[in-house]
Formats: sequence, C-alpha cells, structure tokens
Amino acid sequence: MDYCIQDHVLQPEHTGVKAPALGELSESARQFAQAAALVGDLFTLQEIALVQSVPTLSMLAALEETVSAGLIRFAGDRLTFRSPDIRRAFSATIPAPVRRMLLRRSPAPGLGRQPSPEVCGTRDALVSALLLPQDGPGRLLDPCTGETARRAAVEAFSSAGMPRSEASSILSMCGHDEGERRDRARALITARRPGAASVVAAVVLSNLEWAAGRLDEALRWGHEALDRGQEVLPPSWRPYPSLTLAEKLTQIDRFSEAEGELKRASEAAERSGHRRAMAELAVVRGRLLLGAGRTEAAEAALRSGVSLAQRIHAGLPAAHGLSLLSFLSLERGHQGEAADQVWQARMELLDQPGALPSVQHSWADFLVATAGMDARASVDLLVRRYPDLLTSSSLFLRDPGTAARLVRLSRAAGENSLASAVTRRVERLAERNGGHPGFTAAAEHVRGLLHEAPDALEFAAAEHRTPWAAAAAHEDLGILLLARHGRHHGMAHRHLGAAIERYRAIGSRSAVTRVTALLRESRETPDHQEAPRRRETPQRPAGSPVLTAAEDRIAHLVAEGLTNKQVAGRVSCSPHTVNYHLRQIFRKLGVTSRVELARLVD
Repeated sequence: MDYCIQDHVLQPEHTGVKAPALGELSESARQFAQAAALVGDLFTLQEIALVQSVPTLSMLAALEETVSAGLIRFAGDRLTFRSPDIRRAFSATIPAPVRRMLLRRSPAPGLGRQPSPEVCGTRDALVSALLLPQDGPGRLLDPCTGETARRAAVEAFSSAGMPRSEASSILSMCGHDEGERRDRARALITARRPGAASVVAAVVLSNLEWAAGRLDEALRWGHEALDRGQEVLPPSWRPYPSLTLAEKLTQIDRFSEAEGELKRASEAAERSGHRRAMAELAVVRGRLLLGAGRTEAAEAALRSGVSLAQRIHAGLPAAHGLSLLSFLSLERGHQGEAADQVWQARMELLDQPGALPSVQHSWADFLVATAGMDARASVDLLVRRYPDLLTSSSLFLRDPGTAARLVRLSRAAGENSLASAVTRRVERLAERNGGHPGFTAAAEHVRGLLHEAPDALEFAAAEHRTPWAAAAAHEDLGILLLARHGRHHGMAHRHLGAAIERYRAIGSRSAVTRVTALLRESRETPDHQEAPRRRETPQRPAGSPVLTAAEDRIAHLVAEGLTNKQVAGRVSCSPHTVNYHLRQIFRKLGVTSRVELARLVD
C-alpha cells in the first residue's frame, strides 16, 4: 500500500481505506516514528531506542501502535515504513531544536546499514562513483550495485556505439581492493591502447593518489586523462574528467584553474543534456565560490545545484550541496536553518542508500550537532559518533582549515593528545605536498595553536589561501597575544581587527559578532598609547622598519651562516616559518640576499 501526504494526513493511494492523521497517534508513537524517520528506510527497535536514549523494551507499545495504524511494517528481522512518503511526513513534523537533539544521538548517515537492492545504483550514479574523487581508497560502490553497474555500463557504451569490451575493462576497476584497482588501471595505461578505458584508468589513478594524499601525482594523472581525449567516452561521461579535476583544484585553492575545468565540463554537460552532471557542476562551483569567500554567489550556485539534483532524484549531489549550505548557515548564525539542511541531506542519502557515507556529511553533521555545545561534550561526541573525522585524511584534503578547528576544540577540552594527533597528521600532509602552500599554512596554523607559537600563527595568517582560514588564524593570534600580554596589547587588537574585516567580507556574521565582542572587551582606553618598540638590531639605517623579536633573532642566526633548517632547530619552529620571517626581514631592511643581511647585522 502506498501513501500520499495531504495536510499532514496520510492517505493510502488507490484504496478507500483512510490512514490516521498524525495528531491521532499517541505522543510516544509519534516520537517513535520521528526517530525512525531519521534512521531510515530499514531500522531496528534497538536503533530507535538508541536515538531516543530509552530502554528497548519501552518501545514495544509505540511499535505496536504504529504497526496497527498501518504506518510501519516488518521486513524480515527489521522494520520499515510502508512508504517513503510516510517517512517524509514524520520527518517534516520534527521541530528544529528536536532535530538538533536527535542529530547528536543518531548514528552517522548510512553507517552499518544494508541498502535496498532495488534502489541501488543507476547509470549516472555509477559514473559519479567511478570518476569523482572519493573520501578514501576503499570500495567505490556498495556491494549491491555490482550487477546494476555492469548493466548500466554496457548500456551506456552500447547506446554510444562503442564496444562492450570497453565497459568490461572499466568495470574491472570498480572492485573493493585498492591494490587490484590500481594494478588494473596501470595495466590499461601501459597497454597504450586508445579508448575510453584508458581515460577512465587515468581518472581512477588520479583519485587513488588523491585519497592517499599524493596530490602532485593525482593532478598529473588528472591532466593525463584530459590529454587522452574526452571524445572517446560515452557522451554522458564526458563532463567528468574535467569535473573531477576541477574539484581537486578547488580543494587546494587553485580557483582560476578550477574555473577553467568547470567551464570545459559545463560545455560537455550541456552538449549531452546530462542533468546530473549539471547538478554536480553547480555544487562544485558553489564549493569553489565558498572557498574564495564569495558567499552570496556560492549560496546561489549551491541552491541551484541542490534544486536540480532533487528534481532528478540524484540524492548524493543534493546531499553534498545541502551539507555545504549548512556550513554557510552556521557561519551566518542561523543554527535552525543549518539543522534543517543537515536533516534534508540525511534524507537525500537515505533515499539513495547505495551511496557510501562521506566525511563531508559527517563533518556537517558534527558542526550542527555541536553548535552551542561546550568543548568537552563536543569532543566526546566527536570520538563516539564521528571517529571517521579523526581516522581519515580526507577531511583535511577537502578543507585544510578544518584541522585548526579540531585542534582548537581539543585544546579547549583539555585533550592535548588528540590535538597532537591531528597536528601530526596535517604536518605529514604538508611534508608530502611541499609545493602546495595551503597545507603548509594549515600545518603552521595547527602547530601555532598546539604550542602557542605566535610566529607560526602569523605565518598562517599571511599564507592561508582561503579567507576563512586566514581570518581564523588572525583571530587565534589575537587571542594568544591577549593572553600573553594583557588586554591592551596593540598587536593583538590589530590581528583581531584584521579577523573582523575578513569575516565581514565573507559574510560570517556569527564570527564578526564573536570577535567584535572580544575586541570591545579588550580595547585600549582612549588616552592609552602603545609605547614605541625599541630598536633591537644594531647599526641599522635610521628610519628602517623595526623587526620583531623573532625576526631579530632569525636575522642574527642567518647572518652567522646557518641554513633555514638549522635556524628552525634553534628557534623551535619549522623551516617554512623561518623562510616566511626571512622574507619579512628582507622586505623591512631593503636587502635581497643573506650576504647583504650579514653585512647590515654585523
């Protein structure tokens, strides 16, 4: 029996039987059904008890009432709603504060569940899973999609007049074993046989290298895929090599290059009329604009992508877009709206259960669930409900600025070991990808927070490529300087002011309010004037800019002939920070070489 929704009354379609209005259920039965709507199409009594934090046996009466009302039925050893519309109806009745509470208690979306085979995998979903970057090097597709994926690939190649053998070669790279996928992709590349399989192999290798944190190699394979020609792919596949490269470039803040690839992917999608690719393009473009700090344009692109994805029942790109919108809503101080968006994202994932859970959705879940929660409770929830955020590098690949947030939270909760673990992970990413300044800045940012190192935070504030991360580094540095030097420290005020300017430019109203209040509280009295800093470097030309204490020490060590690495060991910072300070020293003193610096200092 299927149901439709009319004014919050569940009506069975094509029958004369009337289902009960939601208001006719007892309060316990209504709460039971609302919790079940969060858990998904298939659930157990134990899962509902976990969400509601009550004993399992206490759920029996509510279960009996909902079953008798024709809302829920047994499906083997599990339970399910009679119709997806029934689940949506109960989901729509949950107030935002209750949603936030349930989000804190419920399992992360998609974890530990067996999806329904009849809704797993479509032709378009196969292409997205195979060609777009994944959160890890594990399986690409849920096990139930194997046969559906095979049929979809064969159909795509047959309709394009291409040999079915190409489809078989491509499907050989869809296994669960990372090493096997890598070997098969390399074998197809080595064979030097032109065709769709070699293009897909290059994309697969690019995604595997990306998930492993080897970004330069991943980008090399991404460009290799484009060089092999997208015209050898079925028309509906052609947008994806450019789209997946654009997403990677966006994650490392190379926005202009990403724009070029998005334009190429958009042209291919429009030529083929591929609406799922168009939706995914809009979401990636929204992500790009969000990273660049163009929040109004980002919101428009994300809403457009979500709307299109929902119209064509593409749950995964809709969930991606909603997760990003929830972040934007939180930054604007709209917690209720953010909770609604995370809730909708969960519903989209549950409507497409073949999709594997994403760290992006877990991160959005965590941010909304912990909004307004103290640091200790937030860390407890992080460890208990969202361990994937701590065990995967994918979160830091998607947004290096998230590492600073985790370290800041861990230190506030007194969990320095957790803060150290996050710092080490980000430092390893930076070491492995030295040519990408975003990771270097992120590593210095977390190191500065962990060790309370102003030099590292100053480096991060200057070198972060995204305005969100730069603003956070200025705020962190201002707070540290206030703690060290008191409320009337002029440099602290300047960094807090810089943070406010950046937050205001990107529309982060909650951050502007927070930092403005801190600055107002610590502002200097009108008649106070900061004492001029004494020049500390001897024999400098009159009127030359003043070096900070850290710059002065580094200048003398460099003048003694030490390398950047040796200087870093002496002053307990990284070579990247030394290099940053050295550039500042050269600029301030008007010198262009270490020899000139040595002459001036000596």
